[in-house]
Amino acid sequence: MKKMLLLLLICGVMHATMVPDDSLIYKKPFKKVVLWGHKLHSHTHSWIHWAFYRAFEHLGYDVLWLDNSDNIKGIDFSDSLFITEGQVDHNMPLREDGRYILHNCDSKRYNKLRQQGKVLTLQVYTDKCRRGDVEQVDDFCFFDRKNNIVYMPWATDLLPCEVDQSKEKLLNADRKMEVHWIGTIGGQKFGNIDQIAPFKRECAKHNINFIHHTRASMEENERLIRRSVLAPAIVGAWQEQEGYIPCRIFKNISYGHIGVTNSKAVADLFKGRVVYNKDTAALFHDAVDYLKKVTVQELYDVMDFVRDHHTYLNRIDLLFNVMHEIKPLC
Repeated sequence: MKKMLLLLLICGVMHATMVPDDSLIYKKPFKKVVLWGHKLHSHTHSWIHWAFYRAFEHLGYDVLWLDNSDNIKGIDFSDSLFITEGQVDHNMPLREDGRYILHNCDSKRYNKLRQQGKVLTLQVYTDKCRRGDVEQVDDFCFFDRKNNIVYMPWATDLLPCEVDQSKEKLLNADRKMEVHWIGTIGGQKFGNIDQIAPFKRECAKHNINFIHHTRASMEENERLIRRSVLAPAIVGAWQEQEGYIPCRIFKNISYGHIGVTNSKAVADLFKGRVVYNKDTAALFHDAVDYLKKVTVQELYDVMDFVRDHHTYLNRIDLLFNVMHEIKPLC
């Protein structure tokens, strides 16, 4: 709690960002925000909940993070916003005075609340959501009004002020001949092992140690990425074909790295301000060449782009605006 209060003092709730001062997120239309399921380190989606948790606390909301094993007797859930994912929502309270943001949930359970305009379905952006019956509501963010579905990428877990602090840390960064990959490396349909392997081989040829980590804390993740000579965001074949945008790219840039990716969708989102090559062996060499000539100001500019457009404050602002259109919040 002391750490969060200090963070609020350092950052300030009204920190300059692309979220307007009169945004619904500052009007606090909910008494509580309840993240349901996927406690930290229990699942990869727990990092999404963690980022929402930090952002809502920064905004001054009363935030609870509960799951099916918690004793919720006596908790006042009136006028709450619930955010959950379909594998872990079984015991979550269903209240007509609440609102719900659902990711991959069984819709039948929520039919009554849907009919009342109190449910918003959240899906990740892929190129398939660019359909004629969906409205673009932000850069790479779309709203299906008929079915109340928002499609959007995730974001960096840093707050805007923390991205600015990363700039200061960047000047004293002690880069090593290492590439630290934090997260999943796997095979099969949704895997990325075949795309990472060529990049990893090129690292070895140039005496750069490619190190794979799992279950790192946010602080450890940031520290390891900051000491890396390169921090690629390499997607698997399915993600590349579908245009999925990984949160890794936003995080790595916000921590102070050039963007390096084999994703055309990522390159498009950043309007060419990242290093892109579908061939990940060639991507390694392109990134090394770019690193030799990139200026500090160019790196600051792309960090500012993430700070102003791709934090969880931006995503919450978007979600609140869409929920307000479905059924007014205030």
